[in-house]
Amino acid sequence: MLYRMLLLFSVITACQSAAKEPQPQSGCIPNYGTGCRPVIQLEDPAPTRVFVGDAYLDGLAFYLALQEQVESEQVGFSGTFSEVYQVYVQLREQASLEQLQLLLQHESPNVRYYALLGLSEKDPKNKITYYQQLAGKYDTLNTLNGCVGSSGQLWELTRYQVFEAED
Repeated sequence: MLYRMLLLFSVITACQSAAKEPQPQSGCIPNYGTGCRPVIQLEDPAPTRVFVGDAYLDGLAFYLALQEQVESEQVGFSGTFSEVYQVYVQLREQASLEQLQLLLQHESPNVRYYALLGLSEKDPKNKITYYQQLAGKYDTLNTLNGCVGSSGQLWELTRYQVFEAED
């Protein structure tokens, strides 16, 4: 019994006290020991569907669409920085509000999720309007938030992130 309690305590502690590492520079992901590497490297062919009219932003959206899940800034028991989240940060920083609104209609629920998060962070006073414009609200989405994975419908996961998770 004591062993189980210690094991549970160590898992919870490891998840909550992840060491903060330096944030990456714009356009790169930290590669500790060697500096910086590009945000994305597409191994598949370039996206065939132009969505926002900017090749770089369309590439970022394509990368997010290929992922199996959406992720928080730090993932896993050790709290390592998520490459997927860093790509989202690049998309949020470089896309205009109009481009993010276009991504609310993207075919991938991952891209729509991140587009809504980006819009609610860039323009919080209109987040209700953006939430109402979200397409495919009943699509299933997998998430990894810290060290906890879950699955649910896009509308409920975005609603929690945009409205209920406010500090």
